[in-house]
Amino acid sequence: MKHSADNHITATLSFDIEEFDFPLERGRQIDFGTQMEVSVEGLNHILMMLDSKGLKATFYVTANFAEHRPDMVRTIAAGGHEIASHDFYHSREAESRPAEGKKVLEGISGRQVLGYRAPRLASVSSGDLLAAGFRYNSSINPTWIPGRYNNLRHPRTVSDDGGLLIYPTSVAYPVRIPLFWLSLHVFPLPVYKMMAASALRHDGNLSLYFHPWEFSDRLKDSSFGIPAYISACSGRRMRDKFQNLVGWMLSRGVRFVTTSEYLVSVKK
Repeated sequence: MKHSADNHITATLSFDIEEFDFPLERGRQIDFGTQMEVSVEGLNHILMMLDSKGLKATFYVTANFAEHRPDMVRTIAAGGHEIASHDFYHSREAESRPAEGKKVLEGISGRQVLGYRAPRLASVSSGDLLAAGFRYNSSINPTWIPGRYNNLRHPRTVSDDGGLLIYPTSVAYPVRIPLFWLSLHVFPLPVYKMMAASALRHDGNLSLYFHPWEFSDRLKDSSFGIPAYISACSGRRMRDKFQNLVGWMLSRGVRFVTTSEYLVSVKK
């Protein structure tokens, strides 16, 4: 799918807003209240960083998070950001409920929800999403993650699946090294910038995503069991690295838009 002339250097920032269940996946106990506290703390940092630079982003929110913190969802919407769906629950054991999650988010935010991203970028039926009223799916990382998925044959830019737009997350060029959240933690910033520049040159767009808990100052809590390669660059250090990256992109003339805004321009 071709890019329009006015979006040859654009980027979308997105954030998966969920209950912080990462410790549970590593066999650590964490109560729901703490899960929400960590996510909300990180989310507040994100909103302040975006506001300081006048940027709009897309927030993929679980209905579970929204039901417990409707005030945060309304704050996101009031800030001019896009609200999208991250399904109902984030847990691995939870059944996917995209239609119900969409209804909850629309009721709380007062905004139409057009986009969907599956927890952990899991596979989801385009037919089911279309039936639920979604316009786009951003659940594809067009690379190979051993033990998770192999999407090396998937288009690295926007495609259409029976009327549903597929908006993948960005990967470097020509080697498809993912530019997702984990990469910003583990790669030195100059290396990450080099890879991001390669994607910008080749694709004309960057699709980057993160989680609020990455920006929390509590991630070094040993009880959470967060691997050192993530926790070493978290909290203040991650916020500084993120802001440096965004500032660098702005200095290169990159224009930040919400996902819906970008997809509308691509379809022109």
